[in-house]
Amino acid sequence: MVNVIKAMKIFLIGGMGFLGSHILGHLAGKGYDVTVLTRSTNKAALLQDQGIHPVTGDLQNADSFLDQLSKQDAVVSVAMPHFVPGRMSATKFNELTSQTTAYFSSTLAAARKCSCPLILTLGTSFRTKGDEVADETWPIDRFGMTEIGRHVDTLIEQAEKAGTPPIIQMLPGEIYGPGGLFKNFMYRWMKSGKYRVIGSGDNFLPRVHVEDCARAYVKVLEKMPLGERFILADDLPCTLREFSDFMADTMNTPRPGSLPRFLVRLVMGKRILQTVTMNCKVSNSKARSMLDWKLSYPTYREGLPATIAALENEQAATG
Repeated sequence: MVNVIKAMKIFLIGGMGFLGSHILGHLAGKGYDVTVLTRSTNKAALLQDQGIHPVTGDLQNADSFLDQLSKQDAVVSVAMPHFVPGRMSATKFNELTSQTTAYFSSTLAAARKCSCPLILTLGTSFRTKGDEVADETWPIDRFGMTEIGRHVDTLIEQAEKAGTPPIIQMLPGEIYGPGGLFKNFMYRWMKSGKYRVIGSGDNFLPRVHVEDCARAYVKVLEKMPLGERFILADDLPCTLREFSDFMADTMNTPRPGSLPRFLVRLVMGKRILQTVTMNCKVSNSKARSMLDWKLSYPTYREGLPATIAALENEQAATG
């Protein structure tokens, strides 16, 4: 008897990135038939050697890869424009906004070409106050750097009205783990003593370990709840100060000091300040119940020690 899950064909966009590579590992391990978009012919060859089907092209230009696609059971997109945290000019911000819009337009085109549902990554962007806890009924609130996705919301509304493609929205919190922005910035800054908490750090920010986040995408593919949206965060809301202090304690480094908000705005700009100081307390109960999503790292108190240990081992191995 053919295993239905193993027979599923998935087109993964962003599969070479931090989250995407973890999703790819889970899908390949479960026997999914995976196709991955890449701009690099060298990476395409590496994918092929691993039994993954490569499609070469640029996500900003759907015509560069659509003709290479065959029928799929789902398109999964975790692709996000790359930018380095820091002060950003209006020109650069507008370029990122255009790039984000182009990414999503191409993703929509791919799902329509493949005649299948689209599993789309948007992120948690809510502003809560006091005891408020945001869930999936809350509208996404675009501010700070999240404004680069403002045109995406309109495209989603248009797709939902047209009924094609069917969309499932994934809303992960800040993804941490042994790689990505967490490794390249927060971990390295903490290790070097350069990391600072902005203001008092009493704002809540949702977090989720990359492995748990990747498993949620697999759960969605197994259940395919069309039209739904899911917040992906761990079980324990924590403040920026709590997360930072625990990380420093885990690394046996001094707890970080603070930077005044006005100084951060002066040096890094209003958008970055708004993003890192937003208060966003969320609930993961819908993903847990509807997807039967079980977290290996239910809070940062389990996830951070495992992450730091992996990074320290990696550093020791590479010298």
